[in-house]
Amino acid sequence: MIVTGIAVLLWSSLEDNDAMLVTILGALLAIAATMTLFKLPFLRARFPSDDLPKRATVAGALVGTLASVTTPLLMLFKDLRHAHVFPDYPPGMMLAMLERMPMWALAGGLAGFGFGLLLKLGSNWRSSR
Repeated sequence: MIVTGIAVLLWSSLEDNDAMLVTILGALLAIAATMTLFKLPFLRARFPSDDLPKRATVAGALVGTLASVTTPLLMLFKDLRHAHVFPDYPPGMMLAMLERMPMWALAGGLAGFGFGLLLKLGSNWRSSR
């Protein structure tokens, strides 16, 4: 979380309007937030670690959803920090990132499900040896 915060502060001081870097930072922030949320006791009890595919699917969908929210928030943070007459990231670009939420949540959930299956298969394979 600290490394992600430092990266966001370094990025926000640059003069650029590239959507790729802010999207990567938004995804990193979403991953850090999801890891923090899954350490909470009520989520740990609700999604036990022995059911890896289910837990990874929920975590992946949460990362995808949070990434589509944190990315426009980072864009807004940079726009407010720089306070140009013409913003680095116009409102239409921020809205376009929010419109991607269903697809990013689905993609994150499917990627998490696949990752969870691989982890479960790997642990079953190691225990059978």
